[in-house]
Amino acid sequence: LLRPPPPQQQQQPSGGAASASADAAARPTWCCKVVVQAELLDQDFPIVTKINGEGNANVEHLRSQTSSTVQLRGRGSQYSEPQTGQELQEPMFLWIACDNVQNGKAALDMAQDLLGSVYEEHQS
Repeated sequence: LLRPPPPQQQQQPSGGAASASADAAARPTWCCKVVVQAELLDQDFPIVTKINGEGNANVEHLRSQTSSTVQLRGRGSQYSEPQTGQELQEPMFLWIACDNVQNGKAALDMAQDLLGSVYEEHQS
């Protein structure tokens, strides 16, 4: 069974008073990146559809339950970065960002459960 490696969690610094207002819109309080083991799966397995869900139902469920930003990004994700209009050229990952640490960690747990289910389905 393939399991994602421990997520890379990045706590965003609050900075000084001057930078806090400038960074407030750009930087969430809590964010992490969960690498998807897409390159280890069969190429015919619909990993993007399985993660996002029918009509984005899985990602929307994560968002609505945790008030988090959740995006499947990276190589093969079909997500075009706004700055370049292209996929990031790094392994596929789920990006989770939240203004509340507790909700962010809940979103991380849900995302890991989702990926576990997707990997199990791939194995069957």
